[in-house]
Amino acid sequence: MNKHQETLHIENLTFSYGDKPIMVCLSMDLPLNGRTALSGPSGCGKTTLLRILAGLEKSAEGSICIEPSGGTSGSADYADYGRDESRELNQKLISILFQEDRLLPWRTVREHILDVCPCSSGQADEWLSFAELEEVKDAYPGELSGGQARRLALARCCALGGELLLLDEPFAGVDTARRLRILERLKKMGTPMLLATHEPDVVAECGYVVYLDGPPLRVKNQSIVNENNHK
Repeated sequence: MNKHQETLHIENLTFSYGDKPIMVCLSMDLPLNGRTALSGPSGCGKTTLLRILAGLEKSAEGSICIEPSGGTSGSADYADYGRDESRELNQKLISILFQEDRLLPWRTVREHILDVCPCSSGQADEWLSFAELEEVKDAYPGELSGGQARRLALARCCALGGELLLLDEPFAGVDTARRLRILERLKKMGTPMLLATHEPDVVAECGYVVYLDGPPLRVKNQSIVNENNHK
């Protein structure tokens, strides 16, 4: 079935922390299919952008909406709403992975997955397999390595679901071979996702990349990285 591709249209976002401008009239269009990397140095404003998209911060000016991109594709991952007009971004249907793991010390690895979705035990085990955490499923956060904790936070975010995933440095502390395996599983999920990252190997596995600088946050360049991943 053909599905309408859609674009996340960001126009003239302006945001400051106190007297420090983080964004000044920031505009960009992001594809809502596959994996899009937001690549830029630490502190440039990537995290703030994700927080605004998730509704956790409110910009002083500007707008965010979803627009049809004008084409159709049988490989489009985004849900087919059958709409030809722009619409608001529904922040209730977004899952965000914070830079901090934000795990609960009193809950086991497996319980973290069960906490966020009414899934069966079998589904919970699938998410543990997704993040390669089967061997530590009964461990508590204090017993995990930094990479294991990060993978648990990512699995919990993905298990929560939604129509858009916002992933802030999803592979911090995760070894290269493992994060490439998990990236391939993320692709198979078919959920549009924005990944804030500065890791070249993660960027290379995304379909589309926006190179950023700042603050204030600005677009340096954006392009399709890998046509096979841009779907």
